[in-house]
Amino acid sequence: MKGLVLFTCSAIILFAWSIHFTQAQTPYIIDSKLDSAERLAKSKPDKAFLLATEILGKSKLMTLDTMVGKAQLLRGQILLRFGLFQPSAEAFYEAEHIFQDHRLPALLARVNNALGEVYYKIKTPEDALLRHEAALGIYHQLKDSEGIAETKSFIGGMYEKMGLYPEALANQQEALRIFEKLTLNYQLAFVRENIGSIYEDLEQYDSAYVNFHKAYILNTFLGDSLRIIGNLNNLGDVLRKTGKPEEGLLYSVRAAEMSERLGYLYQQRSAVVDISKGYAEMRDYENAYNFLEQSRRLSDLVYSEESARQLGIQEAQNRLYAKNQQIIQLEQMHDFDAIVKWLLLFLVGLMCVLGWVIFTRQKLKIRSNKELLERHQEILQVKEQLIATEQQNMQLLELKMEAEEKSHSKALTAQTLHVIDKNQMLEDIQSKLKNILEEDSKEQKKKIRNLIKQIDFNFSHDTDWEDFKHSFEKVHQDFFRNIQQRTGGLTPAEMKLASLMRLNLNSKEIASSLGISMDSLRISRYRLRKKLNLEKGDSLQQFILCI
Repeated sequence: MKGLVLFTCSAIILFAWSIHFTQAQTPYIIDSKLDSAERLAKSKPDKAFLLATEILGKSKLMTLDTMVGKAQLLRGQILLRFGLFQPSAEAFYEAEHIFQDHRLPALLARVNNALGEVYYKIKTPEDALLRHEAALGIYHQLKDSEGIAETKSFIGGMYEKMGLYPEALANQQEALRIFEKLTLNYQLAFVRENIGSIYEDLEQYDSAYVNFHKAYILNTFLGDSLRIIGNLNNLGDVLRKTGKPEEGLLYSVRAAEMSERLGYLYQQRSAVVDISKGYAEMRDYENAYNFLEQSRRLSDLVYSEESARQLGIQEAQNRLYAKNQQIIQLEQMHDFDAIVKWLLLFLVGLMCVLGWVIFTRQKLKIRSNKELLERHQEILQVKEQLIATEQQNMQLLELKMEAEEKSHSKALTAQTLHVIDKNQMLEDIQSKLKNILEEDSKEQKKKIRNLIKQIDFNFSHDTDWEDFKHSFEKVHQDFFRNIQQRTGGLTPAEMKLASLMRLNLNSKEIASSLGISMDSLRISRYRLRKKLNLEKGDSLQQFILCI
């Protein structure tokens, strides 16, 4: 069971890891292919376009938005070179939206410069300038010196086309300073060509020649054949304009031969036109005409080649679109089959895991219940022990209270008997003294009377009463408070009478303890009954015993 669960979990983890690894590696692979397509675009734009279109289809299929934007940026640049301005702008717009959504400022700046070139080609330099200025602002925020210099060069080109030569020259020279600082020879050659073009428009041919020549040297060092041909054409054109058609013709011929050798029809046509102009300046009209006729034929070839290339690109796009659709359908079917297969494996694994979890939980539950029952039994035993201990404590407390009560009862009885004995003795003394009074003289009588009064006073103010009351309350708690509540208030003598009756003493013992006669005791008992509001026939003794 456990082995099956481990195997299933391992398979699921391996599957998830493989998917994650593939998804993580895919953007790097596509990015590498895009770099290859960019390098290929300089020499073989047709193949670069097909590769970029293929990358675009895969990126959209895998929802890799950033790759889609990069692919569209490259496709737009190639379409721009072919003069397909509308599809080029559409590709740039899609790339722009993606880069804005994903906040990719460097790529967004490149798109703005590319759209500036499109606007320039469709004769809207003002809109082109706005795009380049937007790109410049982004590069300033990024502190990207190369991007700033490149955009400055574009802005200078826009000012040149608008006839604002001082502004054009200032931007190109600033770009030149930055590229020189960064030692970027490729960009330096491009800026030198732009500065030479401005000086040529200003008819400052010496300065134009110097810059074109420096661009030529840099491109020769870089081995950029296409730009070398453009430099030769520019140098020949400047020499022709400065009255040196023979020297200019040499540069133009070199440009034409190099273009023919490399198969660059557009550059060859430009060189042949310059050769025709050179011969015309030299008044060799026959050669001028021949080369002009040759330029016309080249123009037809260029047009045919451009048309064929554009048609080929459109057909390639259509074929690629149809192929991509088929690939998408096949991949979707394959993905669906793979998902179903892995889903079944996942469900089997999930069932195994759930079975193992249920078994484990049940086992844990049984163990937990057993432990819980044992704890309950232990708690029950402890509780029983506590109950037994409490019962023992209660028994001991009851025995103690019983012993104390017996002790207090004995003390109270002893004290009461002592009072009774004392009072009886005092009564005997009192009786004897009364008998003496009848026999003795007046002076003796006076002294004896005082002694009798003292004994009477002792009967009414017995100091033992407080001790008796204290002991009585220990045995009969709340007796005095309860009887006071029932009557509304008793005198001290009535309280003594009630307490002696509560001790269940007989009338003679009560009278002796109170130091009164039996008649006085009956009167006191009558008054107490009245205060207790007892009905006729109710026993006063029984009532007090029940309090």
